[in-house]
Amino acid sequence: MKLKIAFICTLLLWSAAYTSFAQEQKNVLVTIGNESVTKDEFLKTYSKNNNLMTATEKDLREYLDLFINFKMKVKEGEALQLDTLKQFKTELLSYQKQSSQQYLIDKEVTEQLMDEAKTRAQYHVRASHILINCPENASPKDTMAAYKKALTIREEILSGVYTFADAAIKFSEDPSARDMTNPQNGRVHSGNQGDLGYFTVLDLIYPFETAAYNTPIGQISMPIRSQFGYHLVYVTDIIRAIKSISIGQIFVSDTLATDHQMSDSSRIKLSLIQSELKAGTPFETVAARYSDDTVSKDKGGQVEPFAPNRRTGDFVKAVITLPAGKVSEPIATNYGWHIVQLIAVSYVTIDDDMEYSLRNRISRDSRSFKSKSSFITKIKKEYNYNEAGKTKAIKFFLKNMPEEFFQSKTVKLDELKGIEKLQPMATYADQTITATDFANYINRFKGMQLKKEEIESFLNERFDMYIQDNMMRYENDHILEKYPELRELVKEFHDGMVLYEINTQNVWGKAVSDTVGLEQFYQSHLSKYTDPTTLEISKLNNIKAIVITDYQEYLDQKWLAELRKKYNPRVNEALFSTLLKK
Repeated sequence: MKLKIAFICTLLLWSAAYTSFAQEQKNVLVTIGNESVTKDEFLKTYSKNNNLMTATEKDLREYLDLFINFKMKVKEGEALQLDTLKQFKTELLSYQKQSSQQYLIDKEVTEQLMDEAKTRAQYHVRASHILINCPENASPKDTMAAYKKALTIREEILSGVYTFADAAIKFSEDPSARDMTNPQNGRVHSGNQGDLGYFTVLDLIYPFETAAYNTPIGQISMPIRSQFGYHLVYVTDIIRAIKSISIGQIFVSDTLATDHQMSDSSRIKLSLIQSELKAGTPFETVAARYSDDTVSKDKGGQVEPFAPNRRTGDFVKAVITLPAGKVSEPIATNYGWHIVQLIAVSYVTIDDDMEYSLRNRISRDSRSFKSKSSFITKIKKEYNYNEAGKTKAIKFFLKNMPEEFFQSKTVKLDELKGIEKLQPMATYADQTITATDFANYINRFKGMQLKKEEIESFLNERFDMYIQDNMMRYENDHILEKYPELRELVKEFHDGMVLYEINTQNVWGKAVSDTVGLEQFYQSHLSKYTDPTTLEISKLNNIKAIVITDYQEYLDQKWLAELRKKYNPRVNEALFSTLLKK
């Protein structure tokens, strides 16, 4: 009975396969050598660049001829193994990698990041910060200590013990907060007291940016973690996003301006400048006469338009609050005093170009890891990821790793006694990650300076990165199997490259390099290059480009005739006649 059931099942499977094969064969529109092209494949290709609903029989017939020619040339190129050349394979792999990127992210998260960026791009934020350093791989103890220090500073500011600026000067581990002396000329540059000026989306690191956009004006954020440490973010202003600011300026150099002090000579000069401006002397004339800015003074004081993040916050605020055409009071910077005339402010608009730029910048920014991380979580679930052996393996490394490992040139982690007995650290799909695999990876980090208490967090972080890299590599290796539309896209690019190479070899390049053949073609077609009124024959050198084009067409038709003999394309006319039946 079992044998009978098995036989019937086998028969049914064979019958289904045969029926499927017969249906597929019935749908074959054209056969080229040993390759069959179905009606659906042809119509799909046609519809990419043409409207099937308005197509005539002539349109379809002409396109079919071109389609057959294309297929024959690609087959010939493959037969000559043009697609096995190193440069060809490199270019194809590069295209596949580029085209695959959209399949290796969480598109929903990416769109959320894009929406977030478009919203933020409409504003410039002015903020100050206090940084408490804390390396990414710091121990839990050191991390908590840094967090508590930042929290204490915040509480002292809120309780009135310090202003934010005073606290930045006293506690911030960002050196720009304090005055610095240039060792080359001894000149003192005033610290920014934590003030970072105006910035917009993608100007600063993502965690800081997020804190700045989510903190109301006049308030201080909770400590925010970044790769540098913990930040306190104090938001002081939010304005409509500015693309560029155009100004004219009269600059008076004065080293005392860095402390908002004014030398006697500057006071006299500025007074004279302001008097002439009030008397009606054109700004351009006064700038040319008095400005110490040698670049702009000959341009009527006009400087190159600048974005808000290219100037200090105080300078930008003073400029953008001016009515257009009006002249400011003297504005102090680290370099001197500026009397400014506002010419124009250009505001940001979120158009297609802006969106394209944002999308590209997001893909290269650290925030894109949110999308990648979400994607990794999804494929972990898809591939039944399991890391049952991770904890035991990490403990094994911490217990048996020699103290001198990171500084030794000879000690290798994968040679630790007993490592081969550990269960796999992780498994997914058909892959197994052993402790030895991970140890070999860690061997690459020789020379790192790590405290003993930092090693555990370092190993855990690196394991996560190692798994992500391996899973992304696995996904890349199987991506064409997983996504038919991508496979089709890469195949189209492959075929296009083959067509280009073989056309260059047999037609375009040959027509240029085959000077003997070109001359023979020209001599055998002299009537084509003879003026019918004067009967004068044009010389080859005078019409070489025209003759080369004609010769290319001749070579192409001759070659296609040879290919048709070799591959014998056959059209299913009965099936072709149904293409127009809608």
